[in-house]
Amino acid sequence: MASTEPLAPYRLQCVIHRESASGIIIHDEQILGASEAAAVADAKTRFAQLLAGRSGSAALRDVAGRVVWSARQDGPPRAEGPVPGPP
Repeated sequence: MASTEPLAPYRLQCVIHRESASGIIIHDEQILGASEAAAVADAKTRFAQLLAGRSGSAALRDVAGRVVWSARQDGPPRAEGPVPGPP
């Protein structure tokens, strides 16, 4: 029988800027991770989903409250690669 490692709780806290009366969305959710790296990967994916082309910031905290990952995006993500020239 294979043993499974317990999942550790992390908190993903985000502030997403939007064009509306309130101006921001504050998001706080728990992410369970088998490791810090797994939790960070999940947090990056979730933050990208929440941004949906907007600007915002995020922090992932461990159970002791330490920030283990953070990110900020100002505006929509830029496309990778060379900038196309005139036709």
